[in-house]
Amino acid sequence: MAILTNGDVAAQVRAVAAIRRVRQAQLADQLKISRMAMSRRFTGEKPFEPEELIRIARELDVAVSTFFGEEVNEEVRSPRAKAGAA
Repeated sequence: MAILTNGDVAAQVRAVAAIRRVRQAQLADQLKISRMAMSRRFTGEKPFEPEELIRIARELDVAVSTFFGEEVNEEVRSPRAKAGAA
């Protein structure tokens, strides 16, 4: 298992947010942090706090573990497929 850097986790968050069409500013507002603080997290300059990842995962409707995977899977790309499968 590879060790992930702040940048790796940030890249996953960015990828899922892009797929979900949620902007960085929206997530900053949701977390009640400045847009600059969110920008630092999105670039990997500053790590996300665990609580932030939990809140972002809820907002994006994904499991927190999604941010620690190697690639964004099809379930993230089509959340409605989950609902239809149930």
